[in-house]
Amino acid sequence: MLEVEGIHTFYGLSHILFGVSLRVELGEIVCLLGRNGAGKTTTMKSIMGLTPPRQGNIRFKGEETTGMEPYLLARKGIGYVPDDRRIFADLTVGENLEIAARSSEPFDYAQDKTGFAQWDEERVYELFPALKEIESRKGGCLSGGEQKMLAIARALMGNPELLLLDEPTEGLAPMLVRALEEQIKKLRETGLTVLLAEQNVRSALRLGDRGYIIDNGQIRYQGSIEELRENEEVRKKYLLV
Repeated sequence: MLEVEGIHTFYGLSHILFGVSLRVELGEIVCLLGRNGAGKTTTMKSIMGLTPPRQGNIRFKGEETTGMEPYLLARKGIGYVPDDRRIFADLTVGENLEIAARSSEPFDYAQDKTGFAQWDEERVYELFPALKEIESRKGGCLSGGEQKMLAIARALMGNPELLLLDEPTEGLAPMLVRALEEQIKKLRETGLTVLLAEQNVRSALRLGDRGYIIDNGQIRYQGSIEELRENEEVRKKYLLV
């Protein structure tokens, strides 16, 4: 579904990503692991067109999307949940969802052979029942955990086929982390494909199918979650703070 091939991304004159390559197949949860500042967020922003790479290629469902504007990528079926959430503080939960709503046409999830169903407010509230209870509360009055849920729910209202989740568990209490993990697992059950950038290794090992480790802007390791779980040396070298 997603192919990132040898991308080099800069912030001004600063070279941040050095030949990053990764693949995400349909229906997978793929984890991009790394310490803070390793290049995870820049990789996500590169895929989403927010910091277009100067070199390399990005393809979504076989189509070249390198440097494409973010709003066009959203229309093509990529949803993005940034690490800082970016919800509208002055809008209620319901209004945040309403403003993000997008029909999946011309891609018909209801008729598609993968069995996707359209995401709407009712379905989002089934996944995040806590949001239904605070539907009329303004975004700026939500807790960190509630804002995380709302950010993911808002992305789902765009009816994505691929969801980019950047540090979804950051700053959450352990109990909230486990609850959010269960909701992410439910997303996979609906057929959604997820690329998850995370420095919470334990959470990623519970969620992912495959993993990549990025360090200083380069992919240092890739393999199945089972392989990563068994490779303590690699985890110590690149993931321990």
